[in-house]
Amino acid sequence: MEFRLHPEVIHTAEAAGARLEVTEYDPRPTERPLEGFHQPLVRPARWRQLAVQLGGGLAVLEPGALQYLRGEIEMQATASGGAAGGGLGGLLRGAVTAAATGEGLFKTAYRGTGVIYTEPTRLHLLLGELRGEDLIVDDGAFVACVGQVTVGRHVNRGLAAALGSGEGRVQPKLSGEGVFALQSPVPPEEFQVLDLQGETLKVDGNLVLAYTGGLAFSVEKSTRSLLGSGRTGEGYVQVYRGTGRVWLAPTLPLHVQSSLTAP
Repeated sequence: MEFRLHPEVIHTAEAAGARLEVTEYDPRPTERPLEGFHQPLVRPARWRQLAVQLGGGLAVLEPGALQYLRGEIEMQATASGGAAGGGLGGLLRGAVTAAATGEGLFKTAYRGTGVIYTEPTRLHLLLGELRGEDLIVDDGAFVACVGQVTVGRHVNRGLAAALGSGEGRVQPKLSGEGVFALQSPVPPEEFQVLDLQGETLKVDGNLVLAYTGGLAFSVEKSTRSLLGSGRTGEGYVQVYRGTGRVWLAPTLPLHVQSSLTAP
């Protein structure tokens, strides 16, 4: 049976001079089912696409995220951790840091009036707001941000410190005020945004998509064996202490398992 993709805007978020829209493409059969017959229907997966509406504002996208744009919009490569057009000195400093950490140097900045469309994805797109703070994002989750937001890097040394290693894990860091889009196999409605007030959160597994920079992060041993933890990561828990927000996906293992068993 043939299907057609029907678009529908399912989520929106706004910042000064910009707007994010998530469009979901729902596959629907082109023919009516035959009456009097049992006809099993296997629908293709839904696709999602992000539209960035710019009204003179600024947007930053992950490299490779752009599919097309229309309007009077200028594109510029920007060194990670600095503003667009930061100068040769900023680019050289960024290049040295990127070489040391292994992180890619450039993001892509867009400024002007028009609309930007990202590549369609089967992952879910989660929209959130940044309130004059830092947001540490999981690897590969960042898609785009708009408003007064700087995209930089954060070196997470939690597990490295626990294992006695000097190297840390490099993650995107968003700073400022605006709205952002992250991607995940987990639908937005299944996330728990936990507002910690001087509390401690311990998580067994990589279930956190993002957390605000005011939280102190560490990795601590759990009751599991140290031998197993040294090889697989088991035996440690991720610990978040202080005041801030955490985007937690309790159902992530279910989605990962279903994707592995899908035909």
